[in-house]
Amino acid sequence: MFNPTTELFGISAQLTGTETDCALVDLMTDLHACEAMLVERKLAVIAEFFSRRSTEHAASGAWSSTAHELAESEVGASLTMGRAAAGKLIGLGFSLKTRLHRTRAAMARGELDLYRVGLIDSATANVKDELIDEVERLLLEQVLAPPVAGGTGLTGRRLTAAIDRIVAMVDPEGMRERRRRALTDRFVGVSAAEDGMAKILGSIPAEQARAFDGRLRELAMSVCRNDSRTYEQRRADALFELTNGSPFLPCNCDRDDCPQDRSGGVVVRRPVVHVVMTDSTLRGGGEPAHLDGYGVISAEHARDIAQDAVIRNVRVPADTATEQVPGSAYVYRPGSVLDTWLRIIAGSCQWLHCDVPAWNSDLDHNEPFHHGDPERGGKTVESNMSAFCRNHHRLKHSDRWRFASNEDRTMSLTSPTGHCYRTRPAGLIAGPHGPMPPQYGQDRRTQAENKAARIQSERNRQRRRIQKRAEEHVQCKRRKSPRAHREPIDYGDDPPPF
Repeated sequence: MFNPTTELFGISAQLTGTETDCALVDLMTDLHACEAMLVERKLAVIAEFFSRRSTEHAASGAWSSTAHELAESEVGASLTMGRAAAGKLIGLGFSLKTRLHRTRAAMARGELDLYRVGLIDSATANVKDELIDEVERLLLEQVLAPPVAGGTGLTGRRLTAAIDRIVAMVDPEGMRERRRRALTDRFVGVSAAEDGMAKILGSIPAEQARAFDGRLRELAMSVCRNDSRTYEQRRADALFELTNGSPFLPCNCDRDDCPQDRSGGVVVRRPVVHVVMTDSTLRGGGEPAHLDGYGVISAEHARDIAQDAVIRNVRVPADTATEQVPGSAYVYRPGSVLDTWLRIIAGSCQWLHCDVPAWNSDLDHNEPFHHGDPERGGKTVESNMSAFCRNHHRLKHSDRWRFASNEDRTMSLTSPTGHCYRTRPAGLIAGPHGPMPPQYGQDRRTQAENKAARIQSERNRQRRRIQKRAEEHVQCKRRKSPRAHREPIDYGDDPPPF
């Protein structure tokens, strides 16, 4: 076939040990793009192989296995993977071949990797066929790196949030259908792991998950600073305490003067979960909302949460560019109005590709605050503050990265190697908000639903054929076997029913 090292990447892929840090970063970027191109070719080959197996299966009329199962077995054997992993590649390759043509082209150019393509495929699974091209066009405008200096693409929750916004505008029924399916498939499972441990895996509504996460965080932070466990270890221990009905996580410092409150009072309040929506959404509009720590949720979902929630109007802080600077601008910590507004417009940590919730992040001054003389330093105003998680807050002040804020509330970050990256906005106000496009025709089943219906129909047909054959076999045996002569039974004088 071909040697990837020499024919695709060239001799630049051979490391000599004399490359500069900047050259290594550039090579890393190029190889990642080449990897995406190779994966796109692999998925195209898998999709073509599956199409051929489907054609052969339909022509032969075989009933013992489906075409998908036949392809899974061969792909899995060839690529050394199990049935589930092979089936996932077949499904993704077939989606790129039949539905996501623009995404496939971007992957072939090395602009999208396998992880992001998988997110796109999953988030658009229920979009109607006549709308998928428009949805794909709009989402690639958001997901791919913009043509600006240091422009970066979207990944993780920011990518799925951008897709959800577009789907909510173009095909709101598709977004509602995804939620209905997800609610139906909710579960929590516990499975064995190595070294005497177990894994917990589940899928529950986002607002419940955020409440659960908030309670674990609250308990993990309730111990004193002398507790020897890490934050992650305390969260794991807090889960056990919750299952035992304990209202607190005992501190393990073993100090007599530990300040932790162990009174044992039952905590009756619920953890705070922040949902941000517009007034029109609350009154029945279709504009999506933002769930802190999760991302975009549908308007219907937001109204369901609001039914049992405390609703507060968001106040916008004064514009210091046109109005007089308030006295609070010379105080280090922002007031409640500014604090809430900053977290709403941030959505999450504002570092590159970080999804830590805004309400779990620190608010930091872009231009440092001067504690000795506040009038000489950066002010505590909206234009001079950003949200960063604790890790990226420390990284910002490490002097390894250079930082500059832009007028559109994005930031330009320069890495230690001199590479420049421009962040992307998150939160409720990120992304375009255009008019609702017209709806098209009646709701149709998606390709996934059609596939599931075909599989179920085939299984039912096979079951009926097997049952019919079994009945015919039994009847045939009865006809061929001679009837046994039975002597009459003498029940004597016993009365009925003998």
